[in-house]
Amino acid sequence: PRVMDFVAILDRQLAQSRFVAGDTYSVADITALVAVDFMKPARLSVPDAMTHVLRWHAEVSARPSAKA
Repeated sequence: PRVMDFVAILDRQLAQSRFVAGDTYSVADITALVAVDFMKPARLSVPDAMTHVLRWHAEVSARPSAKA
């Protein structure tokens, strides 16, 4: 349940800005990306209703630095 609370908070924040801490990619996005990506090994997924998180995750995951 705490993970989904985090995802809901993140979704509300991303409804207001392109990235976690505003309109510029930052260490906040890197940290959040790691948290969201670590949901997969735990067999958790971002619910489809969290459209802002899904949009953001697709965008930041496509960055060359995310592939490292």
